[in-house]
Amino acid sequence: MKKHMITLVMAIMTVGSIFAQSDKMKEEAQKKVDELNEQIVSGDPTLALTEEQQGKLYDLYITMFKDIKTEKKDGGGKEDIKEARKAVNKKIFGEILTKEQRKARKKGKEE
Repeated sequence: MKKHMITLVMAIMTVGSIFAQSDKMKEEAQKKVDELNEQIVSGDPTLALTEEQQGKLYDLYITMFKDIKTEKKDGGGKEDIKEARKAVNKKIFGEILTKEQRKARKKGKEE
């Protein structure tokens, strides 16, 4: 019985920790999406991210942050984290953004 109680307490603490950290991840993901949108809009205001693109980017960033957290927890090095970021960037710039948005982002980033 005592072991079950300890396991239950540990589970509750873990869930609390996950929710606290997920709020931070959500904020960071939204910040990344907004930042990318600002870069695109400063290059060409007519090419702002659609709601669908923003949702996909948000989900992708959340997944990336969770993967990085897992990598760090499992003792992954900087190279593993770098690879995770590369994979996300490949999806963003290869699948989610249009060619015109990529050009506008590049132009907006240079300004």
